[in-house]
Amino acid sequence: MKLLICTQEYPPRYSSGIGNVVYNITERLQAMGVDCTICSPTGPDIILGSSRLIKMFGILGLLYYWHQVHRYFREIVDDYDAVWLNNPFLIRGNPFSKSLITIHGTYYGMSAHRIYSWYYHLLYKISSRFEKCSWHKIRLDDAKFTAVSNQVATELEERGIDHKSITYIPNGVNIERFKRTKDKKRLRDKFNLPEDDIVVLSLGRLTEQKEPYRLIKVFSEVEKKLKDKKTITIVIAGVGELLSGAEKLAQQRGLHNVRFLGYVDHEQDAPDLYACADYFAVSSKYEGGEPILTLAEAMASGLPCIVSDIPHFKLIEDSNCGIIADFTNPEKASEKITAYLMNDNSSHSQNARQYAIDNVSWERITKRYFEKLKKLKKATPKQDSN
Repeated sequence: MKLLICTQEYPPRYSSGIGNVVYNITERLQAMGVDCTICSPTGPDIILGSSRLIKMFGILGLLYYWHQVHRYFREIVDDYDAVWLNNPFLIRGNPFSKSLITIHGTYYGMSAHRIYSWYYHLLYKISSRFEKCSWHKIRLDDAKFTAVSNQVATELEERGIDHKSITYIPNGVNIERFKRTKDKKRLRDKFNLPEDDIVVLSLGRLTEQKEPYRLIKVFSEVEKKLKDKKTITIVIAGVGELLSGAEKLAQQRGLHNVRFLGYVDHEQDAPDLYACADYFAVSSKYEGGEPILTLAEAMASGLPCIVSDIPHFKLIEDSNCGIIADFTNPEKASEKITAYLMNDNSSHSQNARQYAIDNVSWERITKRYFEKLKKLKKATPKQDSN
């Protein structure tokens, strides 16, 4: 099978969630014998658009990239058996007859949930119009959608995409790299963390969407409630526009045992950081993936999870590997978390690891994408009436 993959980002340069998913799926498809051609602003095979424009201007940079994709491929689409498009913005129409379209998150969802300040809310509302226009320019008879969460699938339906065309395929995780360890002491020495403390890890971008301030407010109360019972260290790893504000808030709230690690190399250090922690915490008010990549990595590492009360995280309670807390209410959330930390949660650790093995290993996820692509390859495209 000859497969064209179009993505706005691809490792090692300028990559976050989308790039991580595409890279891991592509690597495994190639191992299965699929001939993959990657088209992104940084290649590696075909370079179109500009990652610099995407970083600086967001939706305008994305529109430019997808405009370049449309112009470049409209005459040579028959060179490929199938095409995998990731969050496309094909305003002029889809030049590809056999397309698998993966939606990792929507501007519509971010706008509807009012994640950011009024300026970004307005920007995302405008962007969601371009998004909807792009989706409805796609010939649905010749394309299928996948969504990385049930929430994203619902958002697609709410924007007029037939639910029969949508399949939920979650994000994946490398279960060989992210796993439990018996050598926590050595790894804690690596990050200069106390050997005997309860270590709660939060890893991710420090942005309004992730709500790091809520996390700090809640765990400052947890620390007080655990005083003279257990010692807890909160590890906050990641960078973003709220990093300095989070550091100041932790100081103001009297959160003593907190470590801000800043940027953590995903390849070299992230697996060890998960492995030396006892719990994983995330306080986001909206997410795209189900599970999000960091949560999948934490579960594969056998970490019981403490998560905010949003639909994407319902799987934590359903799989019995953690708790859901209302981070909008620090007192209520801190009481629930404190009680949880006082218990033996080893069964939740085992359940988390097993869930990752059974549901979100990259091998399982790749097979699901491969089956979708094989069906597209076999399908006979309908002729465009225009």
